[in-house]
Amino acid sequence: MLLPDVQRQDGQAPMVVESESKTGPHGSLNAILPLLGVLEAQGFDAKALLHRAGIPATALEDVQMRLPRELLERFWQIGSEVMGDPAIALRVATLANTNTLGTIGYLASASESLRTALEINKDLTSLLLEDVVCELESVGEAAFFRCSMGPVSRRSPYFMEYAIGLTVTMSRLVGAVGTDPLEANFTYSAPAHADEYERILRLPVRFDAPENGVLYPISMMDGLNPSADIALRQLLEQHAADQLAKIPSGDPLSHRVRVHLRSVRPLRGLTSNAIAARFSMSDRTLRRRLRDEGTSYQEILDDVRSELARHYLAKEKRGIDDVAYILGFSDPSAFTKAFRRWTGMTPAEIARGDSA
Repeated sequence: MLLPDVQRQDGQAPMVVESESKTGPHGSLNAILPLLGVLEAQGFDAKALLHRAGIPATALEDVQMRLPRELLERFWQIGSEVMGDPAIALRVATLANTNTLGTIGYLASASESLRTALEINKDLTSLLLEDVVCELESVGEAAFFRCSMGPVSRRSPYFMEYAIGLTVTMSRLVGAVGTDPLEANFTYSAPAHADEYERILRLPVRFDAPENGVLYPISMMDGLNPSADIALRQLLEQHAADQLAKIPSGDPLSHRVRVHLRSVRPLRGLTSNAIAARFSMSDRTLRRRLRDEGTSYQEILDDVRSELARHYLAKEKRGIDDVAYILGFSDPSAFTKAFRRWTGMTPAEIARGDSA
């Protein structure tokens, strides 16, 4: 059956692609473009391989389009078969650079540190692959960047291997000089070609791990990125937020609003009217739908500001004036008053490491 399963991020009419279902997660064409480049370099007919996967060659004319994940997965499988390489996703990921990673790559390159890059990009994974959730957590003298995927993505190892491979590659582009990730973790058992993982990633690999992700030394997280450009990073974050807001999603509106707010810097002028317009609805509709989900725009905004304030004060050791500006407050005293209302503590207490 022919279904309109390719979604455009600009909201225009979708192309018609043969697919098994109308529902399910989608992903960006950027999720297969690096593989496509490798296949073409090896002399394969790109259009013929796209056709085998059920992807129209005309999709290459608009990289903003969204494709069903089942088609992207099929293309990775075909690429692995024709190359005779079961580790193709890892191999392609190590070839990635700022250009091939698109907005996410440019954001990482402009970020002040690896920690900043990972904190920003964990909220933007839907630009590349939907139903992927990433989190960054400090664990003693290490930090763990975990990735989890929905049931569609878990059917195949390609997406997880590509995601972790990209994370390792990006880390080496942005992380502190002279440091390296400690370990890559995969929840599934070691495959027959397990030795290839360590050879390609150039770091220890753990299979049958509790979670998928990459383990880092703390020393790698906060070293200054020599290519950092704060103004450019803020501009790219806004661009990414605009793209993210246009992606059709089955997630609750409250979650989408929260993700959007986490990706905007500074958090200034973000009235409910402005957010409603971002999601192509009226302010009244936004308020009603959030109320139906048991929350409000102000509650979400306060939660995000509180979360970011703790991060900037405790993790990045930024000054109170700087944090107040980033979070959209008119002056530090207004920020301090709001922070005390959220947490029962002052920003200075959090910055010193006092516990609540």
